[in-house]
Amino acid sequence: LHRRRHSFPTRRSSDLVRYPLETSVQCMIRPLEPADDAGFMRFLHEVPEFERLFIKQRLDNPALVKEWCADVDYDARLPLLAFADGQVIGLATLEQRHGGWKRHIGMTHLLTHPGYRGVGLAGMLIREIIDVARHCGLSHLQAEFNAERELAIRAFRESGFDELMRLHGYVMDMQAKTHAYVLMGMKLTTDIENTGAGD
Repeated sequence: LHRRRHSFPTRRSSDLVRYPLETSVQCMIRPLEPADDAGFMRFLHEVPEFERLFIKQRLDNPALVKEWCADVDYDARLPLLAFADGQVIGLATLEQRHGGWKRHIGMTHLLTHPGYRGVGLAGMLIREIIDVARHCGLSHLQAEFNAERELAIRAFRESGFDELMRLHGYVMDMQAKTHAYVLMGMKLTTDIENTGAGD
């Protein structure tokens, strides 16, 4: 990876000065910024609906998407965007809790643009999230899917995640159709100085 350094404030992940990254997949990775709202919304609409089951944003309301982009709490939820030719082509998020009995477990979500499948983008974004999670002091990462997301499930498996749970008919989409729920996870190896999640 070829990296360009850029200051980016965060309480626990001081290594985020690494962004934006210019990568071997011919794209740039950096955290979502307020001005990304229109491109972010366009990207979400270009991803197939069955892949967006766990996206909480209201895609039909640009004002709400704009507000969400302007008010992201990077300590709790870090959204990393991948860009190519000025457009958003991928999203990977890392969610953390800074208190409670799950404070050592991060949750990650991944979406990629249909036009950029099969080029290594998904695996690259997953590896980036794993690296950030380690530097945050997290000891475990989890990811959840509806079972139709076979490509994403395979990408996470190839990145070291194991299937922890599969519950048939457990989640429901906006058309009241049920889907199998898949939970995957991996144990991280953390450096002893990066143990902030236990503070």
